[in-house]
Amino acid sequence: YIIFSPMSLANIPNLNDREAAVLTSLIDGYIQSGSPISSTFLSKKYNFNVSSATIRSVMSTLEDKGYLTHLHTSGGRLPTDIGYRFYVNTIKNLSVPKKILSKDLEQELLTISNNVDELLNATALMLSKVSNMFGVVTINGYQNSILTDIELVPIQGDRVMLVLALDTGIVKSIVLNLDIRLKTKFINKTTQLLKDRLINLSLKEIQNSIINRLNDVEIYTHELVQVLINDRSNYFSIDSNNCIYTSSADVLLEQPEFNNVVDYKKILPALDKDFLIKHFKTNFSLGSESTLIGKENGDIRLNECAIITTYFESGIISGKIGVVGPKRIPYQSLQSILEQFTEIVESAI
Repeated sequence: YIIFSPMSLANIPNLNDREAAVLTSLIDGYIQSGSPISSTFLSKKYNFNVSSATIRSVMSTLEDKGYLTHLHTSGGRLPTDIGYRFYVNTIKNLSVPKKILSKDLEQELLTISNNVDELLNATALMLSKVSNMFGVVTINGYQNSILTDIELVPIQGDRVMLVLALDTGIVKSIVLNLDIRLKTKFINKTTQLLKDRLINLSLKEIQNSIINRLNDVEIYTHELVQVLINDRSNYFSIDSNNCIYTSSADVLLEQPEFNNVVDYKKILPALDKDFLIKHFKTNFSLGSESTLIGKENGDIRLNECAIITTYFESGIISGKIGVVGPKRIPYQSLQSILEQFTEIVESAI
């Protein structure tokens, strides 16, 4: 797995003020229209106080420097990954009006704040609805979730289901296949023992200390107890798929870049939960907001995509809230939206 960090502009040709202004305006126009931008368009829409021919000359220079490209010789220009990177780095320093989220949306998220699992799932879905992009929430720290209840439920034959309830709202169930049949009385006794010894501990604490917490009980050597102890890292942990929440990818079909089904299908493998968990963990450091553009993602399936993220943290968990969309993503407004979702989630958890 290749680690790519956002490209540095250190080795890219510098821009003078006019070149920077033309490039920024061109990208603004391209984000809004989705069509290659001409010098005539820039001359009419923006007050550069120079001729269209001068703007065309600047655009030619920007293309020579690697910031712009074109589809057709006589057509307009569109930004390269380097152009987008310059744009994103530049607008970070600009103050822009906040796009205020509706109070109804905020209230809806706050009403489910007692269940972190449902809250984060709803966040990914609502983020997608507001942004018209693919919404993603990834989390860390679920191994610090506190066990609030535990049950052993007999199933037909020699199988028992282990059910864990956590303070984050997640309920995990897993079937234990045993070589012996167990009496209901013994299962109930073992369940009560596990409640007495493990409830109010974090999953991490249980993994580290379950042997010491159970080694003085008379049923310690019983197969059921030994199965739980020997495979504790599996039974007392959260599956990676519970560490990511995503919206439907269909929303991206509305974007011109992906409304061709062939192009849409190319990016679908990169929107798979297993892939995204690894991608976010590898490429986005915790504690900061980050943006990856096109080839910065380090995977050919994301060459035409951009990912914008923000960081959130609460007493229970921390993680990333992000959107995936085309490189022509409205970076400024989406950064504002992500920051507001972050504030809501942090206040809700």
